[in-house]
Amino acid sequence: MDREDIMNNQLYKQIKHHQHEGYETDIILSQRHTLRGFKVNEDVLRPEKMTSIWLARWLFFNNMIFIDKIVLDLGCGSGIQGVVMALYGAKRVLFSDKSEVAFGNTKENVEKFGIAGISEIFCGDLLEKIFKDSDVGLIVFNHPFFSDPDENAPKSMVDRQGLIHRFFEESRSKFPLASIIMPFYHRAGHINDPSQQALKHGYNVIERLRLDVRTGLQKGLISIYEVRLA
Repeated sequence: MDREDIMNNQLYKQIKHHQHEGYETDIILSQRHTLRGFKVNEDVLRPEKMTSIWLARWLFFNNMIFIDKIVLDLGCGSGIQGVVMALYGAKRVLFSDKSEVAFGNTKENVEKFGIAGISEIFCGDLLEKIFKDSDVGLIVFNHPFFSDPDENAPKSMVDRQGLIHRFFEESRSKFPLASIIMPFYHRAGHINDPSQQALKHGYNVIERLRLDVRTGLQKGLISIYEVRLA
């Protein structure tokens, strides 16, 4: 099986598993810390079965990067990354997603976990609703990994229209001093790989974690990158 077949098989498997009804799940961050009854609405990606869970755990164990900062969970989906940051040290959390379903799901989890007082939720494309004077010090962007143009694939899972390049240009313009944390699932190919694409926009990239995942829907190598302007 060649690389393209592997990529397509993985993508179609994910599409099938994300056709689900709304449910609640326990998000295990460590042996002593669990987000109990985390809400995942219909048409929102399953965070506990994707690279999202490894990113959430990495943020939990590396909270020194967001303590006392204003942070942005971009493409927030269910809101898992922002919820973790709000609970474990962030000064204020901005959530943003283009999907109204994700907006609603995040709002439910923000209220459920008692972080509404330090949270703000936006529905918009990339950084369009986030103002320069927001003083964002950290952006966490769990962006679409795959580039296959399958019309049935969720936009949160697939992009071949240059979303990652628009993001780097917008973040460079609005928040040039902010650090960016982005995960990547290597079976998705190189088109949306931050370690390759960020360099084209003048960013430096440091791999903070590389893990060979053996459970969930996204088995195989994942990375978590820290991206900063050179």
